Amino acid sequence: MQTMTMNGCGFSGERAQGIALALCLAFAPAVHAQGQSDVTMRDSVQVQVGAMQKQKADVGNVSGSGQSQVRTDRTTQVQAGALNSQSLGAGNVDGRGSSKVDLRSATQVQAGALSRQKAEIGNASGAGRSDVRAGDTTQVQAGALNNQTLGLGNASGNGQSKVQSGSVTQVQAGALNTQSLDAGNASGNSRSDVKLGGAVQVQAGALNRQKAEIGNASGNGSSDVKTGTVTQVQAGALNDQGAKIGNANGGQSKVVAGNVTQVQAGALNSQKTDIGNASNGAKSNVRVGGVTQVQAGSLNSQKVAIGNAANGGSSNVTAGQITQVQAGALNSQKLEIGNSKGGTTNVQVGGVTQIQGGALGDQKIRIGNN
Repeated sequence: MQTMTMNGCGFSGERAQGIALALCLAFAPAVHAQGQSDVTMRDSVQVQVGAMQKQKADVGNVSGSGQSQVRTDRTTQVQAGALNSQSLGAGNVDGRGSSKVDLRSATQVQAGALSRQKAEIGNASGAGRSDVRAGDTTQVQAGALNNQTLGLGNASGNGQSKVQSGSVTQVQAGALNTQSLDAGNASGNSRSDVKLGGAVQVQAGALNRQKAEIGNASGNGSSDVKTGTVTQVQAGALNDQGAKIGNANGGQSKVVAGNVTQVQAGALNSQKTDIGNASNGAKSNVRVGGVTQVQAGSLNSQKVAIGNAANGGSSNVTAGQITQVQAGALNSQKLEIGNSKGGTTNVQVGGVTQIQGGALGDQKIRIGNN
């Protein structure tokens, strides 16, 4: 059994303390087999300047039948240069073990092209259990061909995940970048219980992609998610935004969310939002404040699908105002609410508005069709 209290692991001076913290993160908190670890730690900082570098921080992760309990303030990773990678894992469990983590905040920053950021917090697989309290999580990248992935409170197999988190923010400046957020998704026979302050994805540049999937369930999985506002913003051409919240395919999903907003400026862009759709005997129960899609530019497309059911699925959705706005020519808007193909739907919506300014536009609404 390990019991540790760390403030630079006993080293003094900023340079020595930084090196010591990196070593502590690498060796102290991870637990394997049937071990036990109890760690209290202040700030941990990793900084690299140059190309083809790697940073990895593991905090309170468990494999096998181990148990881990970690309390830490801030975890920060910074890199300047191309072809770099950052990896942060906190409170993840694989096997029959358990992990309990208190993480004040996590930040990843990269400046350079072809770089990668990955943060996995409170995910559980096998028969593991994860219990995580986290503050804000932030990922920032400047450069082209970069990738950001963030997994929070996802469960698979027979795993159970419980996460309470502040806001999640992903920011990228440059072309051909991707952002991916997965929070509170459950598959197999697993359970996920997530409370998320809110989610923001921002990109500036062309040929970028944003994906946010929150509280979706598959197999016999059960997902229970409460989240604040979800916002996606892109400036540039040929970009793509996708948000999936509370959808179920064979599982059960329960989601309470604030407003969902997608904004794009530029041509040949696409926006898609899927909320509370159910199929294959699944059940989806969703409450969302409202949905707004805004695009400025030509040859753009918007699509919203809410509370649709198929193949024995059951969808129960309450939503506020749904609004789609486009400025430019040759744009399209599509809205599908409460449609059923062999399923059951119960949908309440505050109102629906589609607005287009420009020539050769196309608008389509399908509500309550069987």
